[in-house]
Amino acid sequence: MHITIMAIGSRGDVQPLVALGGGLQRKGHHVRIVAGDEFATMVTNAQLEFTSLGLNIQAAMAEHTNIFRFAHSITDKVLQACGTEQDAIVSTILGVSTCSLARTRGIPFFYAVPIPSLQTGDFPSPLFPPLPLGRAYNRLTYRLTDNLTKRSYAYARALFQEPRPTYLFGFSSHVIPRPADWGEFAHITGYWFLDRPTDWQPPRELLNFLEAGSPPVCIGFGSMLSRDSQQMTNLILKALAQSQQRGLLVSGWGGLSQSHLPPNVFMVDTAPFDWLFPRVAAAVHHGGAGTTACAWRAGIPSVVIPFTLDQPFWGRRVKRSGTGPEPIPLKRLTAERLAAAIQTAVTDQQMRTRAGELGEKIRNEDGIENAVRIIEQVITS
Repeated sequence: MHITIMAIGSRGDVQPLVALGGGLQRKGHHVRIVAGDEFATMVTNAQLEFTSLGLNIQAAMAEHTNIFRFAHSITDKVLQACGTEQDAIVSTILGVSTCSLARTRGIPFFYAVPIPSLQTGDFPSPLFPPLPLGRAYNRLTYRLTDNLTKRSYAYARALFQEPRPTYLFGFSSHVIPRPADWGEFAHITGYWFLDRPTDWQPPRELLNFLEAGSPPVCIGFGSMLSRDSQQMTNLILKALAQSQQRGLLVSGWGGLSQSHLPPNVFMVDTAPFDWLFPRVAAAVHHGGAGTTACAWRAGIPSVVIPFTLDQPFWGRRVKRSGTGPEPIPLKRLTAERLAAAIQTAVTDQQMRTRAGELGEKIRNEDGIENAVRIIEQVITS
């Protein structure tokens, strides 16, 4: 089968779909990944065919504060890059315009979703706060988000037409059990982890730092751009000093500054989390679905500082699972609060035990295999 994967989004969106593409290709399918220009190396390193979307996603997303306006602005590029030479399409929300294309051509469409965005009475939409108002409130939050989606981006309406497309939720049922009121088209598969290239080697300076003392606390905020990176760096350094912990700063897209670091703090531009997280004491991050999953997989506690969108939801899930302290919203972040949370994550033995137990459960799942099996069943049915 020829399968096109529309991996449109940031690194956290793209990596799982590249991993899924690898699983499909290992089963003999021809897989083509459509993604932003900056992900060409990631895709080709996975031995997958790459089609450029024709723009740098990081730069383009920085110019938009509204996800639906951004999706609308790239629709022509998405449809052109998708083409019509496939037997099925897998896509993120930013490539959902291809759902209409799939319906027109009568081929299966798979909606790859990193968050539980399907209506249920069990919990509210990840974009709404939890309130003690029962199942009616929970369902209402999804109706509101669904209506907003349909009004804001016409192409997304195809997701809600019958028959519904297949939803592939790329997270673990150990974190979010499958709601009983979901339809048969919805599947929780487990995570789709993309492990580091086999030839990747850590920088010698990073190894030296890790070997020079106790496991550090890893701190990074993924693609969340800080307007004042120096101010954020100063706050982090103060929190590390107050908690008496070594720190490893992963700058990524977050714009953290390298200048004037003390000897107990090291900065690296990037490092594969499947290698790095098992070597640190805890992770401080923004609560993105991908980073949170990597911390859970490694069996380490998380301190979540949510910035926007679904990140508060994942912060609450970390707290609820007992694998991290209460999340600290960005607007309430202080060095003192961060220091206290770091201290808890590093020293609370019950929390560390729970993190280790959840990590073992997640490592024993095969989310890619589960997703591939579902895709094959739908295509051949």
